[in-house]
Amino acid sequence: MVDRIAEARKLVEEASDVTDDATVQEQLHSIDEGFAVLADEPDDAVKGDRLEEVEAKLVGLGDELDDEDRVHHLIENARDHVDAFRREKAQNW
Repeated sequence: MVDRIAEARKLVEEASDVTDDATVQEQLHSIDEGFAVLADEPDDAVKGDRLEEVEAKLVGLGDELDDEDRVHHLIENARDHVDAFRREKAQNW
């Protein structure tokens, strides 16, 4: 099974590498730090609870970016992995 959190984190790291916008990079760095904390959490239910803040940051950043922007697409894909994680591992969340 795909580690959805790890995949989302890779996409956020790629988005950070792609963007030239320092503000966006700072926001992506904050999101990456949130994923790092989640990666260390062994309990999927607890992970689901803690994921809310990271997901809110992803949504907010995605809403700020142009739909045609590559960074926007990477963030959308990261959000899809977060949603899939919730459906697979934290359904009661």
